[in-house]
Amino acid sequence: MNKTRFFVVEDHTLTNRGIRELLLGRDLYDCVGYAFTKSESLEILCKLSETKALPDILILDLFLGNESGLEVLREIKKKYPQIKIVVYSMYTKPGIVSLALEGGAEGFVSKSAPEKELFTAIEKIMAGETYVQQNLISPLFIYKTVYEGLTKQEQVIFKRIIERKTKQRITTELNIVERSLENYLSRIYMKTGCKNHEDLIQKYGE
Repeated sequence: MNKTRFFVVEDHTLTNRGIRELLLGRDLYDCVGYAFTKSESLEILCKLSETKALPDILILDLFLGNESGLEVLREIKKKYPQIKIVVYSMYTKPGIVSLALEGGAEGFVSKSAPEKELFTAIEKIMAGETYVQQNLISPLFIYKTVYEGLTKQEQVIFKRIIERKTKQRITTELNIVERSLENYLSRIYMKTGCKNHEDLIQKYGE
């Protein structure tokens, strides 16, 4: 029986090692590599690609120090669409889960869940299914209702806030002035029932 080849991207040394040891504790998995940063993960995956030894599945943390795991997710999916990705994160608010699935992740599991949840996710994903931890599904429907109540531009800004992008970066990426951004934010706060930037992140992006 062929083992499932896996790769871990996690910036905390002990957690990275713990995930690898957890999976290697079962004779069904083979670790082909691990990384702590975006650049390191892409560099190693590039080398694995050259030797035709890419992982079947990648376990990804969403916040890698100052780097965004969502950007890592999108980059890997763009370069290696055949790699299945399960996000394993302590941040599980619906906005984050939605962005991960939108970015191409096949699964999402909370780090606070029992260990068997990660195994279940991997098994389901390797069987061709998408897997989201059960208690994270219902909030997604509520989030979708709120999200669909925003205009297209408000949706774009809303997602960037959840990704923890600064106001300056948002204005640069969207080529808008700060005053316009503030006007959009005011409408977003009103429609979502949030008081400010931080409240929005706490409600939908942590």
